[in-house]
Amino acid sequence: MTGPAAVATPGVEVVKENKMPAGIPFIISNEFAERFCFYGINSILTVYMVANLQFTDAKAASWQSMFKAGAYFFPMLGAIISDVFWGKFKTIMIFSTVYALGCVSLALFGSTENLLIFSLFLVAVGTGGIKPCVSTNVGDQFSAKNAHLIERAFSWFYLAINAGSSISIFLCPILLKDPAWGPKWAFGLPAVLMVAATIVFFLGRKKYTHVPPAGKKWLNEVTSKQGREVIFSLLGIYFFVAIFWML
Repeated sequence: MTGPAAVATPGVEVVKENKMPAGIPFIISNEFAERFCFYGINSILTVYMVANLQFTDAKAASWQSMFKAGAYFFPMLGAIISDVFWGKFKTIMIFSTVYALGCVSLALFGSTENLLIFSLFLVAVGTGGIKPCVSTNVGDQFSAKNAHLIERAFSWFYLAINAGSSISIFLCPILLKDPAWGPKWAFGLPAVLMVAATIVFFLGRKKYTHVPPAGKKWLNEVTSKQGREVIFSLLGIYFFVAIFWML
């Protein structure tokens, strides 16, 4: 999961560095806020639709399921755009902006069914678009000199994910239930965190290692005989992964 610079030259001794890449704190802070946002919205969505929009339980569950399905479908789009056209930084920035706009729209205008669905579509596109890029972007920041620190960086990264999601799952339902705060703040706080996540990630732009997109080379590799064999072998695994999460 490391970038091209992480490959050591055979026969050449690599001098190790114990300094964490400068971009890692920005990436981890961004991930904490983004996961707070997604899980906060997800924790209150069905309850909100039933209690505030008079959806039936079945209709609310269906829309939440479609929202989550979109969030896990659009990573395919984000991965292709990142690898072929934009690279990780531009992909994360653009999809994060769409994500943040969707969250703000949900907080301000989510009291009507059509605007709620439109806002959720933007959130699903945004969170899905950045999903395949964020963890691999962590690996890109390391070279052969500091590759021994990558395990520590990913420990912080996944700690940020779990902390952000746990706090939001606890806090957002409390805000939704409390008349002094209500839906505006229950959805508004995740929106604030997502806007902050986008800004923080942008502020670290000069500190990241930027791996350029592969362009047509990616398409040639995917459509080659070896590429097709790899894809078909993975399809069998991901079919059962999909069944697991569906259940």
